[in-house]
Amino acid sequence: MVIGEIFWGSFFQVLFNKLITLGCTYAQRDENSTALLDKWKEMLETINAVLDDAEDKQSGSNRPVKLWLDDVRDLAYDMEDLLDEFAIEAAQVKSGAESSTSKRQKKRKFPFGSSESNPIPCSLMSEDKVKEINDRLEKIVARKTYLSLTENAMDRSNYTNKRLPSTSLSETQFFGREKEEAEILELLISDVENDDARLSIVPIVGMGGAGKTTMAQQLYNNPEISSYFEKRAWVCVSDVFDVLNITKTVLQSITELPCEGKDLNWLQVKLKDDLSGKKFLVVLDDVWNEKYEEWTSLLKPFEAGAKGSKIIITTRNHLVYSKIRAMPYFLNELSIDNCTRLLAYHALGVKNFEGHPDLETVGKKIVKKCRGLPLATKILGSLLCNKENVNEWEAILNDRIWDVATGENGEVLPVLKLSYVHLPSYLKRCFAYCAIFPKDYEFERDELALLWIGEGFLDGRKAKKNILTLGRNYFDELVSRSFFQQSCVDTSKFLMHDLLNDLAKSIADATCFTSGESQLVGDEDDTSFKEKVRYASFVSSRCVTSNNLRAYAGMKVLRSLMMLTNSKRIYISEKVLLGLLTNLKYLRVLSLCHCGIREVPNCVADLKHLRYLNLSYTFIKSLPPSIGALCKLQALILRGCEYLSMLPPNITNLVSLQFLDIRDTRCLKELPLNIGNLKNLIIFSKFVVGQEKGSRLKELKNLPHLQGELLVSELQKVKEVRDAIDANLERRALAT
Repeated sequence: MVIGEIFWGSFFQVLFNKLITLGCTYAQRDENSTALLDKWKEMLETINAVLDDAEDKQSGSNRPVKLWLDDVRDLAYDMEDLLDEFAIEAAQVKSGAESSTSKRQKKRKFPFGSSESNPIPCSLMSEDKVKEINDRLEKIVARKTYLSLTENAMDRSNYTNKRLPSTSLSETQFFGREKEEAEILELLISDVENDDARLSIVPIVGMGGAGKTTMAQQLYNNPEISSYFEKRAWVCVSDVFDVLNITKTVLQSITELPCEGKDLNWLQVKLKDDLSGKKFLVVLDDVWNEKYEEWTSLLKPFEAGAKGSKIIITTRNHLVYSKIRAMPYFLNELSIDNCTRLLAYHALGVKNFEGHPDLETVGKKIVKKCRGLPLATKILGSLLCNKENVNEWEAILNDRIWDVATGENGEVLPVLKLSYVHLPSYLKRCFAYCAIFPKDYEFERDELALLWIGEGFLDGRKAKKNILTLGRNYFDELVSRSFFQQSCVDTSKFLMHDLLNDLAKSIADATCFTSGESQLVGDEDDTSFKEKVRYASFVSSRCVTSNNLRAYAGMKVLRSLMMLTNSKRIYISEKVLLGLLTNLKYLRVLSLCHCGIREVPNCVADLKHLRYLNLSYTFIKSLPPSIGALCKLQALILRGCEYLSMLPPNITNLVSLQFLDIRDTRCLKELPLNIGNLKNLIIFSKFVVGQEKGSRLKELKNLPHLQGELLVSELQKVKEVRDAIDANLERRALAT
């Protein structure tokens, strides 16, 4: 696990900033508190200074150092949680949001000292927590000396401070694949004599990172293919070989039939009818299934196609094509020469090193370490983009991380890890967070940017316009570095290559957990892994029970919980949801998108750390009034909540709210009064004009940061022209 880089730079800087902010709050009021905060900052600086050395030694399988880094990680998370609690309480005191009971208390405990001038009251439990954090810090600093950790003179981040051009990897380039492409194309568009079979399967087989998917995409979009086949469909299969979902995806690609809720028999009959007598091409990408009976079930409707119909499958698993008795086409590694050309293109924008003879020798040495894998070469080329100093290239060549090969794809992961190590520090946590997604999960740019914002990965002080723009820039930079790739099915979405998903999970390690109802967690009474998990997702296609979520309920320090579905909807009862959320006091991100819930539990209001709440496409009719207590909430996503008819009046108390998405809420006919109090709104997708003062159109003038599309409904209620002028609709919104 490459834990050092996660904290090195970005995470520690977050802690430094919070300590400074809290220190300013205590300044001139509590000397004891200020002194302790300064002490914590000094100890963190001492730890941060040796993280590079610890990472190098951990890479050499030094277990004591790894354990030390694990402890540093857990301490950093716990410290941030504690500092956030104090910041939240300070905000509540400042805004007068504390309960009347709290205000009547005569004596309160304080986190760092006993000064009655301290503005932040704290419970005995928090006082004990402060002592615990202090003790852990002192022990970690002491162990640093015992482990002989020293300050590292080399700062790897210097190699990536220059931002890469956003177009460096925009087009897939083939070097040395012309022969393979022509051969597979011939297999696809030529009919074999004396072969009466209507359907032929062409497996493209190779190891991870060899370019199988890229080759299939190139063929799929080839003009000759487009004119030869009447119907085409692309399905990303991956780990789950679901006959019903694959059939549905193909049918939806070639027809406009509504398929939701249909059983396999209906889908296959319709698919057979539509393919009957037609020549088609279907790509099944990333297939692992070895079960003969599932293959025979899947292929039944495809037999109705015209002679010459083809199915391409891409797979790393040699047993796959043997089960379907298909002759494989092996996609081997690229030659050194072709990999060198590929590296030159992505690093320098040229097809060879003729204009850069000083880089050619070290470039070829780097290419040899990529072992003929286009994915590794391409990503490494992105890392070296616009770098023409031979010393920078040699630094990459000589990095110790090349010596480490982990996982079953050990040939590739060191290269990918190297690319990760040399990411700017502000991108490292953003990428590692993506371990929360299962393989082949497709996400939108703004969706991921809002999750990063909710987790506090983005420094709002760096945002010249707003923090969403910063998140989008971070996303685009990861795309340009090939960490994300555009979906070939929906161009508005992106996903991670399987190996990059593996890499993210290896980086996140024990801090991230994802599972589904069919997966066993192991001994569920074992709390060793639960107390480390900070980010978790649960993938399901059916009803969720408390037994399914038993492991999650024990993750007491969880920060992100995402309920994901591989079908239309996931069902979870209010009782099960209540039992789960009651235990998760530190949640910052909660996504219940596509969950079939009708009510939001009141306990959501107890999640005082919550920054991001996604209730999209649920059956809710309203939100609990207590939601107004979420003083840190930044994003409230209610898109597609068709039955939502009202928002609670005190939603205007959410002064931190920046993103309110209420698109496709047909029953929402009015908004709370004084919505203009939400002065920090950046995204506000729908405004419903009312007649009362406080709900009129001119409320929009109080929202100076709005951007993007804004749907304005009930415009007939506008009685004063001045309201429309004040709202400045021409600049702010798309009015209907």
